[in-house]
Amino acid sequence: MSDIISLISDNLIQIVSTIITGVIGYLGIRIKNLYQSLVQDRIKKDIIEKTVEYVEQTSKNLTCEEKKKKALEKSLEWLNEKKISISDTELEILIESAVNCL
Repeated sequence: MSDIISLISDNLIQIVSTIITGVIGYLGIRIKNLYQSLVQDRIKKDIIEKTVEYVEQTSKNLTCEEKKKKALEKSLEWLNEKKISISDTELEILIESAVNCL
């Protein structure tokens, strides 16, 4: 028993540093993923707002439903080019939100 305690006490600094390294690595990955998620959300919102403005400026003679359809298509095309995935529901909500801001 004293051999185990002696071994642990001799290697205590290495054990603690290994645990701290693991925790810091885990937290770093979590922070990176959260940051990427926030950045992608901001990019989605910016793309959709700019697309809605584009459709408003270039399609004055279209009906509201035709403008919405065009905004959906163009936004989805632009997001796919940037390899950003988005659900249909999220896309519609962001477009409606962008239209209300105009």
